[in-house]
Amino acid sequence: QSTWQALAHEYNSQSSVSLRDFKQLKKCWENIKGRIKKIKAHERREKVKQSVSPLLSTHVLGKEKIAGVLPEQLYFLQSAPEEEPEYHPHAAAQESFAVSNREMCDDENEFIHFPVCEGTPQPEPSCSTVRITANKNYRSKTSQESAFKKMHEEEHHQQMSTLQLQQTQMNGVHVANIKQIERECEMAEEEHRIKMEVLNKKKMHWERKLQTFTKEWPVS
Repeated sequence: QSTWQALAHEYNSQSSVSLRDFKQLKKCWENIKGRIKKIKAHERREKVKQSVSPLLSTHVLGKEKIAGVLPEQLYFLQSAPEEEPEYHPHAAAQESFAVSNREMCDDENEFIHFPVCEGTPQPEPSCSTVRITANKNYRSKTSQESAFKKMHEEEHHQQMSTLQLQQTQMNGVHVANIKQIERECEMAEEEHRIKMEVLNKKKMHWERKLQTFTKEWPVS
């Protein structure tokens, strides 16, 4: 337990990693060993099927697959022998695997498929090299997120400016329509006033004629 606690302390001291306790790291290590056993069993079945499999090409392919995983945020967990259920420091240098920090200890997610190559062990990159690469990738990812956020803010600003311009234009059209209606009302009122004056004049004219007719032709 003290060894796992020391390993957890070393892991949590790395920059840009999620904090894990030693139980989570131990669970992660057990999951990795189980996955590696499945991969090795699958490779043995494939070798039986194919009868002959060139060792060199298999190893190169495995290195290419591991190189494809390195751009992620990685941390090296040193492996113990498969038959040993616990982690032992003296066996730490036998084998190492690059593990994604985000996927390392999540029970609900699948682990990365690590290619395991049988034969002469190849030199692995040092922890400092991997940490430098992880820091560069983290800074690159942070800058990409900042650029995406800035682009999103600019797009939102453009959309708001467009909406404000459309609202201003609609307000202008609305004001113009109101003024047009007011002018039409004034014109209609003026026409009505003129018509009423004409009708009143006609009324007065016929009233005078009626009075004259009554005087000339009195009713008996």
